[in-house]
Amino acid sequence: MKSLVVASQKGGVGKTTVSLHLAHALAARGYNTLLVDCDPQGAIGLSLSRKLTRRAGFKEYIDGNEPLPQLIINTRVPGFHLLPFGHIAPTDTERFSSILATGDQYRRLLYDADQLGHDLVIVDTPCGFGGITTGILRVATHMLSPIQAEPIALRSVTQLLEVVQSLRRQGAEVELVGFLISMLQLRQTESYSVAQEVWEKFPPDLLFTANVPRDPVFLEAVGAGVPLGMLRQPPPPVAHVFDLVAAELEGRMGLLQTRQTDGPQPLLD
Repeated sequence: MKSLVVASQKGGVGKTTVSLHLAHALAARGYNTLLVDCDPQGAIGLSLSRKLTRRAGFKEYIDGNEPLPQLIINTRVPGFHLLPFGHIAPTDTERFSSILATGDQYRRLLYDADQLGHDLVIVDTPCGFGGITTGILRVATHMLSPIQAEPIALRSVTQLLEVVQSLRRQGAEVELVGFLISMLQLRQTESYSVAQEVWEKFPPDLLFTANVPRDPVFLEAVGAGVPLGMLRQPPPPVAHVFDLVAAELEGRMGLLQTRQTDGPQPLLD
């Protein structure tokens, strides 16, 4: 089983949007996917339904109050499952973060998810590299980081690389699968300049071909409580961005399933 952590030093770069839509896209490609909300703010739940913010979830699992199968929520998309954050008092966040910093609790979560037959666990994290995020990076297989197409976001990339290198020196096996440019506005000079700098300076194997644009349709989807692919039929054009990223992830994470054919299929009889 593979695990993908979506993380960034900076907040507001689109981590939750990327996590949710990649989980949906990969489930649609046939992978039994569990999306885990590790952000105490419960961003996944807020993006989908306020009912999720009232459900027990990750916090209760870590505390040992309920087993994982009773906390996982099945969606209407086959193979797409959710584990909301659960309930936490603001005063308990620091203590909870310190418990997770070693990675041991996450290791138990990944083991249990594997036993339940999941092919992939995607983890949405809070901003920064506190104990909640560092703990899962110690035991996860891969990490993806959105880069907001704004100048200040680019400055945090060095910190992220230093964190990954430090964890690997400590024995972690997590691999950076790449940076995904998010909230890109091609007609906005500052936004395009940041993207251009990323394209020029970053190795191609650390960048995804697709980019996530800033588009008001994301707010429409949040208002409806669904991923873009389920907002309407046919889906908004931007929804296909995540299909492209999911296709790239298959190769970068070694997820490729056995297909019926690995070559061209005839168009005509």
